[in-house]
Amino acid sequence: MIIAVSMSVLISGLLGWSLTERKMNVRHAFRLEARNAAEALVEFGFAQLRYKFDHRTSIGQNALAPSSPDALQLPTADLGPAVDASSLQLIGGTIPPFAVPTFIDPNDPANEFDPLKGKVVLTREISVFGRASVAPSSGGPPIQAHVTQRLSVRDAPLFAHAIFYNLDLEIFPGPEMHIKGPVHANGDLYVSNQGGTSLNFGGMVSVSGNVFHAWKSGVRGNNNSETLGESPVTFVNRAGNLVNMKTGGVWKDSRMGTSGISTDFRSYASNTWHGNLQTSAHGIQNYQPVAFPEYVPDDPATPAYDPVNTGHALIERPLASSDPGYVAEREAQKMSNKACLYFEMDAAGTITARKRDGSTVDLPPGLVTFAPNAMMDRRRGFNIGLADFDVGKLKQLIESPDASDPAAHIGGFDPATEWNGVVYFDCTSTSDDLDRTGVRLFGGRVGASGQGIPSRGPDPGFTFVTNNALYIRGHFNADGNMSSSSSYLPETDEVPVAVFGDSVTLLSAAWDDATSKTTNRPAAVHTEVSAAIVTGLLPTNAGGNTNSSGGAHNLPRFLENWGSKNLYIRGSLVALYECEVDLSTWSTAYYNPPNRTWGFNQLFAGGTYPPGTPLVRTYRRIDYRDLTKTEYETAVATLPWSSP
Repeated sequence: MIIAVSMSVLISGLLGWSLTERKMNVRHAFRLEARNAAEALVEFGFAQLRYKFDHRTSIGQNALAPSSPDALQLPTADLGPAVDASSLQLIGGTIPPFAVPTFIDPNDPANEFDPLKGKVVLTREISVFGRASVAPSSGGPPIQAHVTQRLSVRDAPLFAHAIFYNLDLEIFPGPEMHIKGPVHANGDLYVSNQGGTSLNFGGMVSVSGNVFHAWKSGVRGNNNSETLGESPVTFVNRAGNLVNMKTGGVWKDSRMGTSGISTDFRSYASNTWHGNLQTSAHGIQNYQPVAFPEYVPDDPATPAYDPVNTGHALIERPLASSDPGYVAEREAQKMSNKACLYFEMDAAGTITARKRDGSTVDLPPGLVTFAPNAMMDRRRGFNIGLADFDVGKLKQLIESPDASDPAAHIGGFDPATEWNGVVYFDCTSTSDDLDRTGVRLFGGRVGASGQGIPSRGPDPGFTFVTNNALYIRGHFNADGNMSSSSSYLPETDEVPVAVFGDSVTLLSAAWDDATSKTTNRPAAVHTEVSAAIVTGLLPTNAGGNTNSSGGAHNLPRFLENWGSKNLYIRGSLVALYECEVDLSTWSTAYYNPPNRTWGFNQLFAGGTYPPGTPLVRTYRRIDYRDLTKTEYETAVATLPWSSP
């Protein structure tokens, strides 16, 4: 009897405990549902913030106030069967009026997998608060969850990269190639070495797509004649050692030796290269030029060739506010709207210039001249007319003008107050190829009499932009002394320089226009260029043409027989768009490549950039926290619009 009573009491206690535990488990499940809903709200808020920052250059400090048109909106979709829609709250915090320069220290273990490590970026952090409530179906008081997280908006100068591609990036050099500095591609990365040596990445490499040891679209190099190279392709690890992507006879790219994308690549790359090679598997996203929509490649399933080539607008002329394509934020970022001097050449070759306020200026003789049929561009396949622009002459006009001499100053322009370092050259025409013309810079050799690069004022350096094909002849922003040349160390009197063109062709110091008309591959000489180069390309297999883009090692175009001659490029290589003027395809029929001694300019690595340098924007979620109701209400109450 005593045992029976004891068992009854025990069973009753166990049942009571079980029911209590079940109730606790049920409430815990509802609490988790409330937390998930609040977290989803914050994520939805982040998506709205990203859209705003992707399409605008400036957003007011109190733009996210609940009464503002920019206030964060609640989602229309249900967040869960038990979530009380009337309880949802999504609040954005203040937007800092100024971005803070922040160095992402690569030696900090917390930054090992940060794709911007080693760069100085401009950061703004915006808090987002989310609240959600669940009404338990079993009864009892509602269960609330309160969370917050910050979105770090990070702007990095475009030239903070040794190589930046807004498209797929292909690199398949023959000679050994070392790339020192950060590399990024908004797309896939295709790599190989074709010369029995090696291709080596000595800095952080990030791609928003995948990485392949392969030809893009099956289109092989050198007019489809090459076999894919098996020589080493290496990436640097934490210890500074270069580690080959091929191991045990297998290329450990995104396919990991299989026929499809492998889920094993993320952990393999992380453990092998310690954050120095990251792809979409690691969460890498596109880095977008501020205010410009993403580039979208051609859809091969449609008969028309129709890429969304938005980046090209960066080098195009301004649009009138009445134009259907006018977007104020995008116009503000165009290089043509940043220029202090705006040159314009019409179809007849007549050249005029004006200031930012639209008033015309008087150009002195010798600064810029146009010659029809000036030279033969054998890649394009015809003689071209050239607007020859003497940057050495511009240096004198900007740095030491003589108002008493019409030949020694720009009439109506005061360099002391109006020069900002950015010059735009607009070629106007009804012809898509701009009447078979181009713009050529010359006279940029540092230290030579009458030559050099114009630079004046608090923002040193020079940026030249044209919507046409651009050519650079001879040594440029460099002294041309080969015995002291470096691919990364700036020389005495060197300033930060950038050049933008629909295409960019480098001509050696030996280039002769007359010879180009009679001789294929005229002989080149050693040449030195120090500049960031922003240019377009014709993608591999564009429109099904089975032609290769030529790869990053052929991004600057050549027209000479370089033989064993060196070409030093100290700068940053940027492919931001598809060409729309110069649609010629790459081949080796009209040039022999130089010895490529190319590197990342240490001026850029140290945070000194050319005037008007565009920014690319990325985002990072930081500091997620669960809050108590009191903490949440206190934080929201401190926002400016909540104060009495």
